[in-house]
Amino acid sequence: MNLKLTTLFLAVFSAINCFAQEKLISISGEIISTHKVVSNINILNLNTKLGAVSNNFGKFELKVAINDTVLFSSIQYQTLKILITKNIVKTKKLKVYLSPLINILNEVFLERLTGNLDIDIKSVPKDTLPKHNFVLKLSDLSKKLGPDIHGFLKAPNAQNLTDPIKMRGGGGGATLPDFRIIKKRKLKRELSKKKEFPSKIKKELGLDFFTKNLKIPKEKINNFIDYCEYRDIFNKYYNHKLLEVIEILQQESNIYNAIKN
Repeated sequence: MNLKLTTLFLAVFSAINCFAQEKLISISGEIISTHKVVSNINILNLNTKLGAVSNNFGKFELKVAINDTVLFSSIQYQTLKILITKNIVKTKKLKVYLSPLINILNEVFLERLTGNLDIDIKSVPKDTLPKHNFVLKLSDLSKKLGPDIHGFLKAPNAQNLTDPIKMRGGGGGATLPDFRIIKKRKLKRELSKKKEFPSKIKKELGLDFFTKNLKIPKEKINNFIDYCEYRDIFNKYYNHKLLEVIEILQQESNIYNAIKN
């Protein structure tokens, strides 16, 4: 009985999903800021989680439906949300104007200034930092340095660094790099990144994305992330392919929730 209900659920879900996909249409758009086109803007349909990036000419294509909300974001421009209307769907065109993001610094007030440069220069406070007692004279350039009494500070022997026989242990001072140590350190870095990955992606997307959008219980988010690892979301995330990761998480959540139930 449970198997029949699960099969019926998947069939109904697939039918609903196919119907929803039929409502989506592809629109083309252009992003402009201060009379010039803008490239590399992240574009995300918040309803379907489908995304795109504007090209070098500020152009993009995205699948949308009426009443979808599209988010435009970049570190250089103010974030903008646009609601897809019937007119946009009808014309299949969208022109977006972004405002540059300007960081305003706190005001600095200078006190005890008259505005007269001659007077203000005379009232500059004295430097209280101690001065060094090192003085370099022109005659010092002709002086010869004494012998280096610290053997470990001597310049390396060039022959020891370039002679293959000495590098293999025939009396040289240089050795080949230990590739086992290098490999071990690289593995440690990879393991550390994998350990931090669930916390990083939860912080990046927010808990509401998992609990509300994907319907994943809070206590099972880490388990769900581990479940999705076979889709290579770890490497995609660290290669700055966040939109692909979001799409994979959305796809896998449907199967994960069906299995869980």
